[in-house]
Amino acid sequence: MVSRKALSLAMVSLFLLSISLNALAEDYSLPGGDYNNIGLKGELVMWVNVTLVNLAPYPKFVVVNPLYDFQVYRFGGTEAMRGVKNETTGSTVHYLPPDLSKNTLNYRVGFWVYAYETVKVAFRITEARHYTLPLKDYSDDCSGSVGISVLRYENGTLVGGKINSVHDLNQPVCGVIYPQLLNSPVVIRLNDILPSMDGYVKMLKYEGSVEFKITDVPDSAGVNDTSEKEFPLLFAVSEPLLFANATSYEYEPPYSMNYTDYMDFILKYRGLSMKKESHAIHQTSEGNGLFPLTNSLISGVSVPEVQKTEPTIKPLDFPIWIVYMGPGVNTLEIRYRVKWENYSG
Repeated sequence: MVSRKALSLAMVSLFLLSISLNALAEDYSLPGGDYNNIGLKGELVMWVNVTLVNLAPYPKFVVVNPLYDFQVYRFGGTEAMRGVKNETTGSTVHYLPPDLSKNTLNYRVGFWVYAYETVKVAFRITEARHYTLPLKDYSDDCSGSVGISVLRYENGTLVGGKINSVHDLNQPVCGVIYPQLLNSPVVIRLNDILPSMDGYVKMLKYEGSVEFKITDVPDSAGVNDTSEKEFPLLFAVSEPLLFANATSYEYEPPYSMNYTDYMDFILKYRGLSMKKESHAIHQTSEGNGLFPLTNSLISGVSVPEVQKTEPTIKPLDFPIWIVYMGPGVNTLEIRYRVKWENYSG
């Protein structure tokens, strides 16, 4: 016969076990805090090595946006700043070297460029910051937030959730999925910054690397040992950062197509066609009491016809990746390199 003491200990152990199991239960609402309505989160990692020159006969202090880590390649690498995101508060903690005279002035953080000096500086957005590039929500012709809106996991296993519907009997179907573009590139003009601030400090060149990591957050949270427990995704993303006037190269994985080709592809994929604009000229009916428009004034002087020249606009083009995330694939990492040079001063 089990003693009362042993029974009470067993009940306590069982109670503690149930607490630990409940602690592992987690709900994922779609959209979430840092992911869109199909569970996708975009994170950015980048570094850019910039070469600067100071043409002035006196030193200049260059202020850095604390959004970036930086490292000056000089004096044994003692001039730097790095930031780490606090997982509890969500704020960023910045770390500076002990000698603040090298990296601060007027309570601004940065670095000195001495008279007639050329210096190389690295600017970075690191994984320690968890810099999020927002991805747009997927949308279709269904009214409201039709579809799965909550996923519940316990011990890494999907156990339930919630599906929203439209209370309209006229909509047994309300959409056809196609690879929608979920982001637009952010244009960075590094070589245009300094000329507006100082006529002596000039940028000679820069080179760097960009990594864009896309994660299916709810699927990544579970164990997903069985393929039927995963939710496949179809979407498109663009190059996250466009460096103006710079060269981008070495894309990994290779992109699917350019933006202009993507627009044509989507129309064909959906079986749609561009509507052609009508260029018909509507004639004014006779007998309306108005003077007819001619190339001559009333006095009879001939007026030359003005030739209209349509402005030529170069379309903005950039790489597009069309992505299908199936069973066992919960992340995509896009990498590429950039470079820019200007030795003309």
